[in-house]
Amino acid sequence: MAISFPSTEYFEALKAQMAANEEKFRRLGFIDTTFGVTVGVNGKARNFVLEFEVFDLKNVSEVPAIDLKKVDFQIEGDSRVWREMIENIRRNGEADSSHDINTLAHFGERLKIVYDDPDGHDKLYRFMESIQEFFDLSSKVEVSFN
Repeated sequence: MAISFPSTEYFEALKAQMAANEEKFRRLGFIDTTFGVTVGVNGKARNFVLEFEVFDLKNVSEVPAIDLKKVDFQIEGDSRVWREMIENIRRNGEADSSHDINTLAHFGERLKIVYDDPDGHDKLYRFMESIQEFFDLSSKVEVSFN
């Protein structure tokens, strides 16, 4: 059964895959960050807060708005961009270099990175490989789009 993106269920499915692939994440090192994901859908935003601790996604919640003082950073983009990334992951098993978060966020053209504190922004790059691997787990989940 396909899991709808964006949704809490989508991130929970990736959380389950992360646990099933724990050894891969252990090799990458710990990931201690809380960040927001904003997906623009038909002029409205769906906002999620993901709390990572050590090698696990501890909590995911949908929120009305993301408080930049309570997250390290926020990744925001239109649903078309997120869909393009996830479909690319599904085709290739992982994001290719044109569809990874780093490339899509370069110059803030496709995805935008927003932050309140430069130290929080630094965590995106410190944990980028683990964050991308987390999203690459979309290759193991059947995803549908609204």
